[in-house]
Amino acid sequence: MQKIERLLAITLLLQARGKMTAQRLASILGVSARTIYRDIDALSLAHVPIAMDYGPGGGYYLAGHYQFDATAFTREEAVSLVLGVDMAGNYSLFAGDDGLHRALFKLEAALPEEYRADIKAAREHILFDTTAWDGDATGAFLESIRQAVLAGRRLDLLYPWMTRQAMPALRWLRVDPYGLVYKGQTSRQMRTGVWYLVAFCHASQQVEIFRVGYIQDLRVRQERIQPPSNFDLQAYWQEARRHLAEKEQPLAVTLRVKAAARYRLRGNYTVLQEEADGSALVRVQQESLQDAVAYVLSLGSEAVVLSPARLRAAVLTTAERIAALYREEVKDASNF
Repeated sequence: MQKIERLLAITLLLQARGKMTAQRLASILGVSARTIYRDIDALSLAHVPIAMDYGPGGGYYLAGHYQFDATAFTREEAVSLVLGVDMAGNYSLFAGDDGLHRALFKLEAALPEEYRADIKAAREHILFDTTAWDGDATGAFLESIRQAVLAGRRLDLLYPWMTRQAMPALRWLRVDPYGLVYKGQTSRQMRTGVWYLVAFCHASQQVEIFRVGYIQDLRVRQERIQPPSNFDLQAYWQEARRHLAEKEQPLAVTLRVKAAARYRLRGNYTVLQEEADGSALVRVQQESLQDAVAYVLSLGSEAVVLSPARLRAAVLTTAERIAALYREEVKDASNF
């Protein structure tokens, strides 16, 4: 970013955000605090009315009602651009993209008041968590969910919900959407991510996290909802993600697979060792424990989990529950 562009950026930032320290300006613009001090002097010489408060809570600000006439954006462009930047993490990621820098500063400074309210609502209800796990694609219903979140409309989801037997089964759930969270992931050196819907679930009578990619069907209802005034999406996510990580962490699964089942292997797997009888040791990457259990069970009795141990235990528990369920079904059928 050239000096003249940086001077414009500082002016627009102070106009849009109010009082800011030299250190904060420096971190956003990717320069040193000393450079900011020199730029402030240059702006003052150019008769831009920059003032400063000293002490705790101090910083630079624009005196009076100074305004810079920046290019206006449409409402949809404003929200889309701000959320696009939030998805990238923070402004400093774009240190080499002067065009985007300038557009963002103009956006925040020039928006009408009603547009700023839309951006505030979007930031409150759509959170981007860009610290990485490993990844999947977004679900087919993301756009409908996004619109429902921002419009405050109730949803019905067809979702794999945990039954009394602690096994997931598809079920229609009525939810009040409070927000969307994008969880950043890294796969083969590429940034990807997973979307989660944070919503009050009428079935469990509490706030739950729903992975958008697992939603099988969706209906947007006409009823309007209002999240509780004390609900903070960022605070909720910071607490909930620790529990979610236990279920959603990716797994490297090692299997011994018989020859007859090798053609059924799919996804991201590597053959570690070939055996004389055609069987093989393979390593399969799975996105979560739940996905790994389903993958192993799809191979039937012709694959055995060697590691990790918690997957072996989960497969055994699930298989025992399936067996118990079928025994019960057979018993019931014999009574007819």
